[in-house]
Amino acid sequence: MRVILILALAAVFSFPQTVAAQCGASPAPDLPDGHLMMNFSATERRDVEQDLLVTTLSYSATNRDVRALQNEVNSTMKKALERVKREKEVEAQTGAYQVYETSDPHTKERLWRGSQNITLKSKNADDLLALSGDLQDMKLATHGLSYTLDPETAASVKDSLMEAALIQLQQRADRAAKALGKSSASLREVTIVNEDASYSNLQMYERSMVADDAAMDMAVPVAQAGETTISLSVSATAVLKP
Repeated sequence: MRVILILALAAVFSFPQTVAAQCGASPAPDLPDGHLMMNFSATERRDVEQDLLVTTLSYSATNRDVRALQNEVNSTMKKALERVKREKEVEAQTGAYQVYETSDPHTKERLWRGSQNITLKSKNADDLLALSGDLQDMKLATHGLSYTLDPETAASVKDSLMEAALIQLQQRADRAAKALGKSSASLREVTIVNEDASYSNLQMYERSMVADDAAMDMAVPVAQAGETTISLSVSATAVLKP
């Protein structure tokens, strides 16, 4: 009779869709008489505006003389880094440095090609966009510009979602205890699952070429932040006491 009563109550109770809570009850033979175990789960979601702008630029060149080629790449990237260091709120990291032999597709002449890239990150979009424009003027090519969510922001949001989910689970357990005539409910064996973040309205800017004419005016890149949806699921077993 106890199992039938529990199943009937589970069918009667309806939970709001915004929380997506589920529960189930099962008698536990190792519990004292009158105690009851119930399983609950909840998922919390939140849309968060992306706050970190990331861009990657590179400088590439060709030359018959490998030494002259490397000197050109090195000197250009040195000037680029000097410009980057003027921006205190921009984080920079240089990437792959490549030098390899190739040939002109028309003349078949043997040439050396070299390149190096740099990745920039900042929560100050205006400074990073202005910096990107200056680096483009130095003939660096932009390969990608996009917004994402700063890891610290994501961690803070997940903590908030965890707190909300745990509160919701405890409220559900208390509600179930009251409906079943129990005096209290306590959570145990809590499991937290961090689901992957999903992105919406992600705005990206891509540029694979730069103008050969150094005197040509070049507009500063633009970018618009989108949103990241973060979700977190929590499940727990509650013990209902008489």
